[in-house]
Amino acid sequence: MVSPTHTSVLDEQESWSRLRSKSFGRLAVSVDNHPDVFPVNFLADDDGILVRTEHGTKVDDILLNPHVAFEVDDVNSLGAWSVVVTGVAEVVADADEIRTASAEPVWAWAPGLGRTYLRIRPTGVTGRLFRR
Repeated sequence: MVSPTHTSVLDEQESWSRLRSKSFGRLAVSVDNHPDVFPVNFLADDDGILVRTEHGTKVDDILLNPHVAFEVDDVNSLGAWSVVVTGVAEVVADADEIRTASAEPVWAWAPGLGRTYLRIRPTGVTGRLFRR
């Protein structure tokens, strides 16, 4: 295993650029001081992060505590990067917003139709680059 030889901080613009280059990440929620992490497909856009899912545990958790973290990363032969977005999540409930979200290229990977959309409104974004 080769260790990173250089770590640098990504600025906000570069962090969002890397987020936009991916479609699969991890959503971290917490209820009653118990964290849980879910793999999700997503779209990063001007309004934050749009997640398509089925109604279930993560949606129920967000309804109880909307403060979340969202992480995306990548590893290749040159090193790795990681971007973490903190924010407030909400279930997209407005009919016009649901129609708009349904037109976005956010596909559900898990079984089911993915009829529920979550919107993460960012309060912070941090990124790190690890070079070999």
